[in-house]
Amino acid sequence: MPRTVARLLLSLSLLLLSALPMLGDPAQPAGTCTTNEQCGEKEFCAKLYDSCGQTGKCEERPADCIEHGQIHIQPVCGCDDKSYDNACLAAAAGTSVKREGKCTK
Repeated sequence: MPRTVARLLLSLSLLLLSALPMLGDPAQPAGTCTTNEQCGEKEFCAKLYDSCGQTGKCEERPADCIEHGQIHIQPVCGCDDKSYDNACLAAAAGTSVKREGKCTK
């Protein structure tokens, strides 16, 4: 019986070691990103307001920003320094929001 347990533990250890390369960068927590390139084709690196240089989380880009048949206008400045009519449209363009209000040049 002890020999079977030892073999099982060795097998589990080898399995875990082979999975290490799939875990990614150990300095960056799983599920986080810093750029859109680290996300899927229809995703972007979503970050909190005014956190453009920080890590974010890959989220799906909105396909539709229409509310009750119209676009809600609440201007925001994106992390790409472009103005958008609202945060949804910024996310659809693949950028997070730097701050509320239009960007100033």
